Amino acid sequence: MNWVRGLLMMGLGLGIYFIPLITANYGQRIVYVATSMTMFALGVSIYVNGIRMLRGYRVYRYRTLLVMTTLLACNAVMLNMHAADKWVILSNLLVLVWVFSYGSRSLSGHGRDFVAQVFWLCCSLFGGISLMLGFFAIEVALADEAALISFIHWPVHAYLTTAIMMVLTIATSLLLLVMNVRTQAGLQAIATLDGLTGVLNRRGLQEAATRMQAVSQRISLSMGMLIIDLDYFKKVNDVYGHLVGDEVLKSCAGNIRGALRGGDVIGRYGGEEFCILLPNTGEQEAMVLAERIRRTIEVTPVSIAGVESMSADTHAIKCTVSVGAVSSETVGYALDSMFAAADQNLYKAKQNGRNRVASNIELLMTQPPATGKPVKRNASVIA
Repeated sequence: MNWVRGLLMMGLGLGIYFIPLITANYGQRIVYVATSMTMFALGVSIYVNGIRMLRGYRVYRYRTLLVMTTLLACNAVMLNMHAADKWVILSNLLVLVWVFSYGSRSLSGHGRDFVAQVFWLCCSLFGGISLMLGFFAIEVALADEAALISFIHWPVHAYLTTAIMMVLTIATSLLLLVMNVRTQAGLQAIATLDGLTGVLNRRGLQEAATRMQAVSQRISLSMGMLIIDLDYFKKVNDVYGHLVGDEVLKSCAGNIRGALRGGDVIGRYGGEEFCILLPNTGEQEAMVLAERIRRTIEVTPVSIAGVESMSADTHAIKCTVSVGAVSSETVGYALDSMFAAADQNLYKAKQNGRNRVASNIELLMTQPPATGKPVKRNASVIA
């Protein structure tokens, strides 16, 4: 809405500026010029506030009021004192230069992605307008009073106005494109991320598994999978409450992420279950990583001191996990087979006393070497 208000205010300023051209009122020409520049500067200031809100910056609304107050005060004083037209025009131009420069600074991009490039382009456009207005101000400062009598008829006004309107149109279109890109990215995140833990949800996990499976099979890389289940999680909810249960899930997800390698993918498989997809990982390596995750969670208490439902003397609780590990070396690349085998190994770990890892490592030791067995390559190929 700041963009809309700003553009409407700028349009009003331009309308006031060209009133003497379409009416017979030429006597107060400088009054129209001063009023229109005040409205235009206010519109650009409001527009820049919209840009800052889009960037996530703090919006300094008082600066908009400062621009309007400064211009109104200066114009009122100079017009009442019958100051030379040059100083009225020059003061307004200098304020416009500051406003466009401030807008250019607010648009300066960070990074090299598409959004940053768009902001850099808009920044350059606003900077160009600021320079044009600066040269225009210098020309006014060097001109004599006789030349300023026909100020409103200067051909440069038409070119400058056209340039400003084109810049504002291009900038608005590009910024709307950025908003659309961010909206689409936000919707994608909502669709594929778990809101509580921040890891992939079941849908995002399935999509990631499909992509990893296709790449791994195409270039003959082994692929591993872990299914991790929090031991006695129902008791945590029953004894401490669901708020503590949520803290446990978030803490465990963070600990698992910290133990993973670059390229590994984590997702929430069920209520208290997480699934890890491991590129370029065989059965032995999957079991080693699973043991590292199990040990990390076992030795890292979950802090619950900040949960309102907990008493002051309870600060942390300990958790353990059971892990089912599997790889394409023993069950092949079919995702259904991998999920089923990992789930079966998880059940085996829980049956054997929980807080442990189960895998198909024995099967790998006893089975004969398979023709076309996945070979190990650099994990960065698919990471």
